[in-house]
Amino acid sequence: MNILIANWAWYPSGGDWTYINTVSEIYEELGHHVVPFSMKDERNLPNEYSEYFIDNINYRDLNQDRSFGSAVEVVSKSVYSTEAVRKLKALLKAVKIDLAHLNLIHHYLTPAIIRVLNEHQIPIIWTLHDYTILCPQSTFISNDKVCEQCRVGNFYRCAVNKCKKGSLLASSLAAFENYFHSFFNYYQYVDYYICPSLFSYNKYKSFGFFPDKLRQIYHTYNFELPGISGKPENADRYIVYVGRLEKIKGVHTLLQAMQFNPGIKLKIIGDGSEELSLRAFKNIHSLENVEFLGKLPKEEVLLTIMNCDFLVCPSEWYEVLGLTIFEAMLMSKPVVGSDIGAIPETVIHGQTGLLFQAGNAADLSEKIQTLYTSSELSLMGENAFKHIKTISDRGKHIAALKGIIEGL
Repeated sequence: MNILIANWAWYPSGGDWTYINTVSEIYEELGHHVVPFSMKDERNLPNEYSEYFIDNINYRDLNQDRSFGSAVEVVSKSVYSTEAVRKLKALLKAVKIDLAHLNLIHHYLTPAIIRVLNEHQIPIIWTLHDYTILCPQSTFISNDKVCEQCRVGNFYRCAVNKCKKGSLLASSLAAFENYFHSFFNYYQYVDYYICPSLFSYNKYKSFGFFPDKLRQIYHTYNFELPGISGKPENADRYIVYVGRLEKIKGVHTLLQAMQFNPGIKLKIIGDGSEELSLRAFKNIHSLENVEFLGKLPKEEVLLTIMNCDFLVCPSEWYEVLGLTIFEAMLMSKPVVGSDIGAIPETVIHGQTGLLFQAGNAADLSEKIQTLYTSSELSLMGENAFKHIKTISDRGKHIAALKGIIEGL
């Protein structure tokens, strides 16, 4: 079959891309041909279908331009992309597509493409990497706190609470976008929705979102460590955080916890809008045990994880899955993780790591100290490897995908 894979980016852009790259390889291994549909970008991987990609959209520049024209352009591109509709129709005219596999399409390709696929009688599956369908803010976070006020389609609450960037305009636009897609009900044309975790599956189900179409399949990843050796003898001990430096990731809570653990070294990998604030916190509180490494190449990230004692995942939002936890556990590293979202599905308290109350710096500090001094650190690492290999088993993932496709 020719399988269309739609995603906003066609280059390594985060955990979503890691999944897309893996599932593309799986389709190819099964004898299918992958046809990408995405947005133009100089970072895109080479492919023969880039002429059908939509033009690059830089929302940061558009949002900084406060003109009426820019506002209209943001609405026209993020809610209903006429360009994506036009380009997809041209692609479907040139290539026979047998199945469409959607991923992150909101704001760029937009759900408008679903109607086009339906008109061409193409079966559709959609892997849900976030919560945009249910929450205009995508994260269930409003003003730094977990919020579900938009339940049952009350998207206006996003505008009332200024959930998006603290801006009434941005929040109103996000709410309008959700109302627009709900009104035209593009989602009814999707045959199956794939949820990467039990938590996301249950969350969508609790909102009454097409429960009969929801399927839960854990992600599987190709995972290789070319040229990476083991931890050098007599190397300094440390723990590590890997991810975006944003408020919802809980890094501020992690730094607060490190104040009570001056003898434990923390390495932070990643960048984001909170980097300056976090660095300032480190300097103000003289956290000599905290080191910011910035954004690193993938192999250096994996090497740093391989040589650490354990990973810390202090997220304060409903994590859909957590790629860095998978990476750490596949290298036999236990994890200290917050008890929120899908994290407890991988971090089994006392077995593959330790859980702490999300946002509670004192609890996190205690759990870091407990695991760091535990005599069962290696045993938890072994348990973590076995557990993550079981739930991310490639064979299980392929069988589940086959089951869905055959059901179409």
